[in-house]
Amino acid sequence: MKPRILIIDTDATAGQAVRSAVSVLDCEVEGPQPLSELTEASLVLLTPPEGALTSTTVARIRERFPRTGVIVLTGWGSTTEAVDCFKAGAMDYLERPVTSDRLVNIVSESLDRLSLLVPTEPASVEDPSFVLGSNAAMNQAVQLLDQVASLDVGVLLTGPTGSGKSRLARRVHERSSRSSGPFIEVSCAALGEELLESELFGHVRGAFTGAERDRRGRFELAEGGTLFLDEINSAPAALQARLLRILQEGTFEPVGSEETRTCDVRVLAAGNTDLHELVARGGFREDLLWRLAVVEVDIPSLSARMEDLPLLAHHLCERYAHRLARRVDGLNPSAMEVLLSYTWPGNIRELEHAIARAVAVTRGPLISAGDLPPRVQRPKDNPGVHLAGGLQQD
Repeated sequence: MKPRILIIDTDATAGQAVRSAVSVLDCEVEGPQPLSELTEASLVLLTPPEGALTSTTVARIRERFPRTGVIVLTGWGSTTEAVDCFKAGAMDYLERPVTSDRLVNIVSESLDRLSLLVPTEPASVEDPSFVLGSNAAMNQAVQLLDQVASLDVGVLLTGPTGSGKSRLARRVHERSSRSSGPFIEVSCAALGEELLESELFGHVRGAFTGAERDRRGRFELAEGGTLFLDEINSAPAALQARLLRILQEGTFEPVGSEETRTCDVRVLAAGNTDLHELVARGGFREDLLWRLAVVEVDIPSLSARMEDLPLLAHHLCERYAHRLARRVDGLNPSAMEVLLSYTWPGNIRELEHAIARAVAVTRGPLISAGDLPPRVQRPKDNPGVHLAGGLQQD
């Protein structure tokens, strides 16, 4: 079954803008509808009315449907409310206006974290976004990852944001002896120190304000499988010490508890900065780095492997034409020229979103330059066009 996304928004215009944005995903999208009509879904996009106790609403949704993820979209948020929502179990907290591309990216990643995206092409270990092409650096990286996938050792993936580290980590998991176990991903940059500790190690009831029940952390949820720590360079010092202990001893305590627990988890990590340089500046523990980086693999940016772009673009076009059930045969020369002229600061992730958007909006059998996102066509002079409900197309 396809993942089901439910939009909870009493403002029909704003809700329709959200629905239009996420409809490019291979999911069932329903709503907008009021909170009173809430039913179980894979993911709820919640837009609370002004003055609402949003964290309480999130907690009630999570209590009623524990397997449902919640993303909050608010036009009048605050840092305090964001923290309360995360403590209540929200997966993300976004202040509008938010670009449609960013919303699609976050929703897609949230569904990946929930392990609910149903593949419509061959298994992800053969993902063409990463294994196709002739670039020597990329091919060497993939070959090395395949060689060490079956070895239960730490692997550190380095490279710019959007270069494919998360999917390559999943590739390692799927080719390992732990492939039948869970693959759990956590971004160390997404949460504050206290919330990140709770996310990783769990907490007991009463550990902090809003901790109304015991909650298992990601290490426990990943038992027998793989835990992927993304943006590990953002981990605060206290958390680094706890990570070192669990890597050395396999033991930890949930936040607010004195009970020592054990876990059997393979840890993969990724960073978007030079961790060796960070160690030299005193911002990262050297002993933790060596535990994480038994094997270190650098993933090149898309701009460093532009010879692969035409093949990647055509394959992504084929994939999204299939996902969206559209008759799109490829890209015309003008579109390809635009793609090759762009610098791709968002790397593979940005290319994938650009192709998905083009497949969704094109009216002909071939994608033209005008079907591509405006920022790709005019990267220097496009300020973004605001849509109804606070979304903006960029």
